[in-house]
Amino acid sequence: MEVDPGFIGPAALAKAYRFVGDPRDAEHYERLKDLSEDEHGIYDCTHCFNCIDACPKGVAPMSQIMRLRRVAGSDFEIEDRNNGHRHERAFVKNIKRNGLLHEADLLPDSYGGKLHPRAVPELMQSLPTVMKAVARGKVTPAKALLHEHKAPPEVKQIFKTIEARPKREELNLYVSGYEDAEDNLDVAHVPHTDEPTPLAPTYPVPEPPTESESE
Repeated sequence: MEVDPGFIGPAALAKAYRFVGDPRDAEHYERLKDLSEDEHGIYDCTHCFNCIDACPKGVAPMSQIMRLRRVAGSDFEIEDRNNGHRHERAFVKNIKRNGLLHEADLLPDSYGGKLHPRAVPELMQSLPTVMKAVARGKVTPAKALLHEHKAPPEVKQIFKTIEARPKREELNLYVSGYEDAEDNLDVAHVPHTDEPTPLAPTYPVPEPPTESESE
């Protein structure tokens, strides 16, 4: 997997979610539109999970990136030029129909279907890769054109259950903790009004030494 040196980065996108997840902000659409249209924005994340492993504050930046995508696509229905939202819808449609991923349909469905004007150039560009796969026996014309698998009743029931749920309430789970606090500050941290009350430590706290012990 290639690394995009221009990727905005998980830390910046996690910060962006703080504004999008704040109901007091009045520019949700504008922020999400910019992040969706930017070729190095929210749809440039590759789900590698490295940011979750490396984050020293336990923020789980990839979770915030996925929330940004969900709000941009599902709530604001932003059709981005990077084709990110359409690709996600095509992926879900593919699983709902087949029960597992049928990769031959994923690319054309992401661009509107095999005969859609957006899909034709993409399909032409993918032909060398497809021909190599056919030559190596990894793909056959029958598997590429026919649907051998159909979604079993269990998968269909999962989709019915999810689709029957009421409208999702998106909570800003990132506005907590003291991610901006520095370890070497001498001044005690004063919580903001939107921060939760810190929990009491669950481990035993040692008592300060008495005067006799210190001597």
